[in-house]
Amino acid sequence: MEPSPSSTPSSAALKMSARKTHRKTRTGCRTCKQRKIKCDEQRPSCNNCIKHSVQCDFLASQAFGGGNGLPHNSVQSSHASPHGGSASNFVVGSPDGGPSSGLNLLDLELLHNYVTSTAFTIHTDPAMKIAWRVNVPQVGFSYDFVMRGILALSALHMAHYKPDKREFYISQAMLQHQTGLRVATEVLASVTKENCTGVYAFSALTIFFTLASPRKAEDLLLVGENGMADWLFLVKGTSFIVNNYEGFLREGLLGPMFISGSRQSALRTQYIAEKSPQDDPLIELSGLVAQNSTDEANKHVYLAAIETLRKSYAFYNRPGPSGYETGDIFIWIFEVTEEFLQLLRGHTQESLTIFAYFCVVLKRLDSHWWMQGWSTHLVSQIWNLLDEEHRLWIRWPLEEIGWLPMQ
Repeated sequence: MEPSPSSTPSSAALKMSARKTHRKTRTGCRTCKQRKIKCDEQRPSCNNCIKHSVQCDFLASQAFGGGNGLPHNSVQSSHASPHGGSASNFVVGSPDGGPSSGLNLLDLELLHNYVTSTAFTIHTDPAMKIAWRVNVPQVGFSYDFVMRGILALSALHMAHYKPDKREFYISQAMLQHQTGLRVATEVLASVTKENCTGVYAFSALTIFFTLASPRKAEDLLLVGENGMADWLFLVKGTSFIVNNYEGFLREGLLGPMFISGSRQSALRTQYIAEKSPQDDPLIELSGLVAQNSTDEANKHVYLAAIETLRKSYAFYNRPGPSGYETGDIFIWIFEVTEEFLQLLRGHTQESLTIFAYFCVVLKRLDSHWWMQGWSTHLVSQIWNLLDEEHRLWIRWPLEEIGWLPMQ
């Protein structure tokens, strides 16, 4: 108990005063304090909590009314799923402070926004729009972590077109995604034919969530401080699911996506076979690496990454089919080796050059709100990390993207 202002100074009071002074330096989140590690106090979630896929105390405090600047009711509701793990409590109410009647109006707002707006921005193929708008939410009704992935992406979408409430919706997005990610990571360790659809749906939503999230100046998307980016671990882990449970996935709610993907894959293979060397922008890159790279030990890794990149370039400079979208472009991310990603994390000149060529196809998706600015952001980071010789290697990507370095 703290002494009153009128208390006579004493050793107890002096100790309490010292404790107050000490408390000023301990403004990190409660999770970091419990783990006895330094918190960087990044908001709406510190980097330690993001890295370990745990809910940050900063997010929880914002969700229950602390610091978002938006009035809402404090009624709580509990959500549980037959497959989604333990129930959890989170804020109920609407941003404008209207009566909730016991309903979680914020979640309802986010779900409504998803089915009426966000789902239409994920794909251009009309059939796939229906799948994202109807089938994916149906999966979410069976798997709590999938529904949280849906709400998280919807919250980022609302933050995009409601800039006056941007911080509020971003904090909600981070809260929903981190809560869902904890459960999805646990389920990924024991995938079965019953839950494979849920894990695959969440990993697909995670791709869009990552792209739509606020990015840092030094963000290279695929790699972080400790190697492969955390989100990429989850996405690459789904390749095991597809290889072992594709039959169940095709028969489930996400079946239309896999059927469409098979058609795209066959067409992509045909286009690659028909492409002449004169139309292949990667021919010159392969020659530069093969003839000029001094990294003999990893040259085979670089050349393999370029060969895989041809799949993403299959529809380049020719009309793509209806729905030429993320699957065709991001196939390189799914298939590129961990050895290459480690080289990219080490900022080797060859890996950065190859990554710059990938940014060219990323530019194709720049019209989508969740992709806006990524190609120019990445190529600017690559330019800053390259030496003068290798900057010459990426002149073609710079011209195709339309980015000019600052003089």
